[in-house]
Amino acid sequence: MPLRYHLIPTAHERHIARRYLYRHRRSRLGVAVTGVLALLAAAALGHYFLHPAAVSPLNGGAAILGLLAFIAALLLNLFSVFSTVAVVGVMLGVGALTVVMAVTSGFQEEIQQRVIGVNTHVLVLKYGTDFREYERVLAQVLEHPQVVAGAPFVFNEMLIAREGGASAGVLVKGIDVRRAGRVIDLERRLLPGAGGQRPTLDMLLVEQVPTDGGPPLPGAFLGRELARRLKVQVGDRVRLVAPLLGMDGAFVEGREDGGPPATPRSLEVRVAGVFAAGFDEYDRRLVYVDLARAQQLAGQGDVVTGVEMILRDADRARKVARELDSILGGAPYRLLDWEELNHNLFTALALQKAVLGLVLFLIVVVAAFNIVASLTMMVIDKTREVAILKAMGMPSLSVAAVFRTAGMTIGLCGTALGIGMGLLVCAVVRRLGYLLDAKVYLIDRLPIRISVLEVCATAAVTLLICFAATLYPSLRAAALPPADGLRYE
Repeated sequence: MPLRYHLIPTAHERHIARRYLYRHRRSRLGVAVTGVLALLAAAALGHYFLHPAAVSPLNGGAAILGLLAFIAALLLNLFSVFSTVAVVGVMLGVGALTVVMAVTSGFQEEIQQRVIGVNTHVLVLKYGTDFREYERVLAQVLEHPQVVAGAPFVFNEMLIAREGGASAGVLVKGIDVRRAGRVIDLERRLLPGAGGQRPTLDMLLVEQVPTDGGPPLPGAFLGRELARRLKVQVGDRVRLVAPLLGMDGAFVEGREDGGPPATPRSLEVRVAGVFAAGFDEYDRRLVYVDLARAQQLAGQGDVVTGVEMILRDADRARKVARELDSILGGAPYRLLDWEELNHNLFTALALQKAVLGLVLFLIVVVAAFNIVASLTMMVIDKTREVAILKAMGMPSLSVAAVFRTAGMTIGLCGTALGIGMGLLVCAVVRRLGYLLDAKVYLIDRLPIRISVLEVCATAAVTLLICFAATLYPSLRAAALPPADGLRYE
C-alpha cells in the first residue's frame, strides 16, 4: 500500500472520525450560555482594547478569562467532556509556551538593542595603556565591507560630585563628537529639556555659564538615574575627579619619592543633557564627555581606550571580529564583539529561555496524555461499532486512521486555540505596558517579541507530540478482533 494510505485519511475515514468525535445532540441551555459568554467576552475585549482608560491588569485579566470561559463552553457544545478536557489541556500548554517564548525573546532583543546602543557591535582594544595609533587602526578597520562607521573612545572610572551635595562613582566615556553620532545612538536617547528641545552631541563641545554662575564650562551627559541621585538638572555644575593611576594602571596614594600625596585631576563640567538608555546599569553610572576632556582627565596624552565600530549586520559581529583580528595582526590588539562583551548576561538569558521552554514543553506532553485518555475511552465506547466495521471488511489500517484523525483533530484545535490565546495574552500585556523593577530586571518594562519562526516551531512540535499520542489508542482499535466486539450482542 502507498504511504499516503497510511498517513492521509480518506473521506470515508474522516466522516467516521467526525461522527465519533463531535456531539450531535446539543443542549439548548448550553447553546444559550455559550452565546451569552460570547457576548460578554467580546464586550470585555472591546472595552480593553478600544478605551485607553480601561487599560488595567484587572480589565485585561477579565477579558482573557471571559474568552477562556467562552471557548470552554463552545468546546463542550462540540465535543464530549473527555475531548474538551484534552483540547483545553493542549490549548493551555501551547498558549503558555507561546507567551513565555515571546517574553524571553523580548528580553533578549530589548537588552541586546540597549547594550549595542551604548557599546556598539565590535571594539578594538589594546593591551597596555599606550593606544596612540588609533587613527591608523580606525582607517584599517573601515576598509572592511561590513564596517559602516567607527570612532575612538576613552573609558575610565571616576568620581562625580555636586558642590555641597552627593557624590557617586561613575564610568566616564569620552567620545569623538564628530564621529560618534554614526556609531552610538546616544542622541536619540537624550531627554528633552525644559523648553522641549532635545540636546545634541555638539552640546558636549559648547562651553556655557552654569545656572549658578561662574566661568563657562564644557558639557557632560548624565544618566537619568544618576542625575536623580545627585539631584542635578540641565545647566547645573558638577565636578569629575579622576583617580591617580600608575604606569601599570593601579591606584596610587602618594609620590614615589615619599612626598605628600599628589592632587587628583579634576574637571568642572556643566550638565548639558540627561539620557535614558533604558538599561539601569548605564542610567546609574555612565557619564559622557568630549574625547579631549576625557583624555585631559586621564592625563596620558593623546591615548584612547579603544576603537568602537558599527556593522551592517550585528548578528555577524563575531565573524567580523575574527576577520578584523587577522587584518590587525593579533596582539597587542584584541577584538570583542557585543555578545562576548556581555557574555554572562546573554548566556543567562539563553539558559532561562531554554529552561522555561523545557518546563512548558513538559506541560504540552502532559496535555497529550489527555488525548491518549480521550481516545482510549472512545475506543472502549465504540468497540461494538468498530467490530461491525471490521466485520463488514474495513481494513485495520483504516480503523487506526479513524482514531488517529480524531486525535489529530483534537491536537489541531488545541494548538490553534493555544496559539491564538497566547497571541491575545501578548497583545494584552503589550498594551498594558507592565512595569518592571529596573534594578532587578535591568529594563523598566516587560518586553514582548513575537517570532513567527518560534510560533511555527511550537505548533509543529505540539502536533508531533499529539500525533505520537494517537498511536497507542489507534493501534489498539485496529487490533480489536471483530468477534470480541460482537460476542455479547
